Amino acid sequence: MTLAKKIAPVFEWFFNEKLKHQAEKLTLYIATVGFLVHLICVFLHTQGIITVPQELHKLLGNPVAAIYTPFSFILIYEVYLLIYYLPRSFSISIAKQYEIVSLILIRRIFKDISYLDLEKQELFSAANLNLLYDIIGFLLLFFLIFVFRYLLVHRKSHHITPNIQGFILYKKVLCLGLIPVFLGLAVYSFSDWALDIVQLSRGASVVLSDFNSIFYHEFFTALIIVDVLILVASFRYTDRYSLIIRNTGFVITTVLIRVSFSATGLANIALLVAGLSFGVMVLWLYSLYDKIDKGDTTKESYAYL
Repeated sequence: MTLAKKIAPVFEWFFNEKLKHQAEKLTLYIATVGFLVHLICVFLHTQGIITVPQELHKLLGNPVAAIYTPFSFILIYEVYLLIYYLPRSFSISIAKQYEIVSLILIRRIFKDISYLDLEKQELFSAANLNLLYDIIGFLLLFFLIFVFRYLLVHRKSHHITPNIQGFILYKKVLCLGLIPVFLGLAVYSFSDWALDIVQLSRGASVVLSDFNSIFYHEFFTALIIVDVLILVASFRYTDRYSLIIRNTGFVITTVLIRVSFSATGLANIALLVAGLSFGVMVLWLYSLYDKIDKGDTTKESYAYL
């Protein structure tokens, strides 16, 4: 039995249309329940029925903050889709990375809005600048994602050769390796964050991690490793210069996104916009190169010959 036949049933068990639709429905149900539970907690906290550590007051001080919860579950589903599409298209998985960071930014915008206190400070005061940065940053990211998707839709199609089939099999193996990494990081990140909350409630001195960075900080590190492995494999399965350069550019854009999680404020937005802009430019140049690249039939002339 060949490796492809061994991998196929295992891969289909994790990545099939039926499971994807079930995961989508489950995500919607959990997101809805999570939103309602968060709203109830906000009500109980504002009425003084329950008390929480000081670090969590802002998450429970405004009903708008409850929108934070459903977006968190939707983001988990988006991570699954990223892995789902990776063997089918490296470019689409990169587009999913962009969508994930844009959703993280939207979630942060709702948090920033819940922190607004116009009675104590002006709208455009220094304390509210992060909200302005996030809103402008999201609009820029949304536009860049549109351009990236537009380029994907209008890209040149290629026939599936034996080398490409081998490349797809290689990516399927990587995806199966990402499943335990994804589940392990999710369980570790959220359990560690929950443990910090328990310690805070007991009066311990703990620095609570920013909820926007937990899990995704480590997950994008894992994605960089996967992207590099795909880049290295592309040297074996193809000799097309443009494809190798495109994959190299995608690694760089993932690195920039990963670095952005370590920055705050304007620096965070600047890194995200730079990362997505770089990815869009790489795909655009790759599309232009693809129009003149006809493989072995490409005609090249040199005046000095």
